[in-house]
Amino acid sequence: MTGVNSPKSTLYHWINNSSKKLLLDFRPLHKHYTRRIIPSVCIPFTDLKKHLFELPSKSLPFAVLEPHDNAGITQKLLIDQGWNVPWIFVEGEELWEVSRELGILEEIDDGPNNEFKNRLKWTLFQPSPFLVRTIDRIEESLKHLSSNHVVNCLDIACGNGRDAAWLSSRQTIDWRVTAVDAMSVALDRTRQLASDLDVLFKIQTFHAKIMVDGSVKRYQESLSSQTSMKDGDGASEMIKTRPKFDNIPEKEIEFLNKEYDLVISIRFLRREFLSNMASLVKPRGFLLISTFVNDGRHTYKNPRSNSHRLELGELATKFRKGFEIINDEIELIEDGRPVNSFLARKKI
Repeated sequence: MTGVNSPKSTLYHWINNSSKKLLLDFRPLHKHYTRRIIPSVCIPFTDLKKHLFELPSKSLPFAVLEPHDNAGITQKLLIDQGWNVPWIFVEGEELWEVSRELGILEEIDDGPNNEFKNRLKWTLFQPSPFLVRTIDRIEESLKHLSSNHVVNCLDIACGNGRDAAWLSSRQTIDWRVTAVDAMSVALDRTRQLASDLDVLFKIQTFHAKIMVDGSVKRYQESLSSQTSMKDGDGASEMIKTRPKFDNIPEKEIEFLNKEYDLVISIRFLRREFLSNMASLVKPRGFLLISTFVNDGRHTYKNPRSNSHRLELGELATKFRKGFEIINDEIELIEDGRPVNSFLARKKI
């Protein structure tokens, strides 16, 4: 927290010194939606453990609103774990009054049975900065190609789904996202994020792996565990099982048999799959890649293998023939590692 404890001073300091205006509300959902500071994201502190992947990076400062009956909980749950929380508020009339004066308080009496659907929601996490910087240009181009402003995206190796969920929640045009990953837990988190943002119906997930040779194998199950019966006592237990591949040809893997307005791949590289990515982009559609690169200036440990690192100019050489290159730049991510961020539009 800042050096001054009054809600007014702390609110002013947060507003004037936080470029992202991130606030995590630890109160129960019904309290958050009845009276909340905007913008803010509600994760009840009792549920924090399963939502840690939704938090911003530990280097990014954000504020926390604590329930009055659990004041001080932020120290144990976040600060002691390394998160940067300079501003801590405790719910109370003084905080609400100052927030009301500043025009950042939303108060709605929705009644006891309201599920708080269709309310404006924000995120604490940040999607790919390169995607954020280029999305306006992408959308401006695509909306002229779609009569109903519905466009589709393929997110390869989607991870925890931050890019997929963020894209699906945008209002400019109607994004429908196909998210693919080899980790079932990543797809679970993708669906959870989408559900929290009320856009789950816009996202389809596929549990599949891009192999080193560029082939794609789909898994039989999206879950990494299954229930079986113990011998004798009839009790059930959760047994971890290694997911198995389906023995089906690629032509029967649904997401490979479509074309997309946008294909993205963030911090993932399978060289032998790059040509497949190009074929998945619609004419006048976009290909966006941002992943690690040997830039000749920075040294870093992970990923170690050059098979997971681009070489300078590699993407431009690969896609120059069939694409108009819009961006091809080297930038540093938050931990100082270099990535090659590349955006290209497919020629007709």
